[in-house]
Amino acid sequence: MVKKCFEDKGASLSSVILTILILILIIFLFYEIVYVDVFDLAEKENTVPVITQSETENIAGHIKYEINEEQNQISNFTNTITQQSNNTSNSTYEPNTNSPSYKFYYNQLDEYGKIIYNGFEQNKENMKSGTYTIDFDTRFSDLLNSPGGETILNTAFQSAWNAYTYDNTDIFYIDVEKLTLTTRTTTIANISTHKVQLSSGTNSKYLKNHFVSKEMIEGKARLLEAIRQEIKRQLEGFSNYEKIKEVHNWLIDNIEYDVNLESQEPYSIVGALTEGKAVCEGYARSFKYIMDALDIPCVLVSGTGTNSNGETESHAWNYVQLNENWYAIDVTWDDPVFVGNNVESAYLNDETRYKNFLKGSNTFFSSHFEDGNLTPNSMEFDFPTLSIQDYE
Repeated sequence: MVKKCFEDKGASLSSVILTILILILIIFLFYEIVYVDVFDLAEKENTVPVITQSETENIAGHIKYEINEEQNQISNFTNTITQQSNNTSNSTYEPNTNSPSYKFYYNQLDEYGKIIYNGFEQNKENMKSGTYTIDFDTRFSDLLNSPGGETILNTAFQSAWNAYTYDNTDIFYIDVEKLTLTTRTTTIANISTHKVQLSSGTNSKYLKNHFVSKEMIEGKARLLEAIRQEIKRQLEGFSNYEKIKEVHNWLIDNIEYDVNLESQEPYSIVGALTEGKAVCEGYARSFKYIMDALDIPCVLVSGTGTNSNGETESHAWNYVQLNENWYAIDVTWDDPVFVGNNVESAYLNDETRYKNFLKGSNTFFSSHFEDGNLTPNSMEFDFPTLSIQDYE
């Protein structure tokens, strides 16, 4: 009887072990067949490459003039801007939502591009950390379930970024090529749900390498804001025409065209306004940055320019609205690079200084050509329609 009891217990133990093994096998098969094959949980990363104006501008094509006469020093419209800009401004820029240039490019986006643009805008402060994740959850799920949805989303992302940085020239610290658009897809039977996030992906941060912290970015932003607030203060009581002219001249007098790309930020307002060196994009972004504070409608425009030597380059400039009409201003080409002797005594006469100032389409389009395809994989944007005639 004792022996039988032990045999029964041994059989029971074997049955338990066998049952456990069968359960493990069933769970494994359930995972493989149901969880993986049916639910098919998958994660993929989609990084949208961005080719910016800074990557396409042809430095060698910048307009040049020979110095061939005795020339005088140009005077600045302000002598105190450098000292004043070191102080933290007590006032900040509040956009005029009724301005025709307010969110000019945003208004051209499709519904998906506007969602992404709003994500950037609503998380502007958060993104200064370089690590913040913007979570769109399932807002693009229906789109991604439709034919060509992934391509449409990628185009919307590229277009939204272009619109955001053309409308907001104070976004100088983000390296968009380090931003990753990640889609997590869960499929049950034939129904897929897609969750989309925008993050640094495998990068430690999506900031440009020389912007190492949020504190550094905020310090630069305060300095830039102080500069334009001081300009605004000094131009109180001026007409809009006078304000446009003074800012145009001040930029020419205080920025040097960065032929050798010596500045860390030649394509942004940082290089132009705090280092005094920039290329065309830096000039144009700075002009808009100041016009916005002066509540003068202004947009950033890009395309190509062909100078008097027949050299063509990717280029950036501005359109401003004055007396209900739009006019073109190319601050960069009104600040030419001089070659020859006595470069330091270079003087711009009025013919040179205002050659591209408040011009209409008849004049301006003889050397400038708009291109609404700001970058590959983006929608084509429209620009304001210029007055036919120059401003008089």
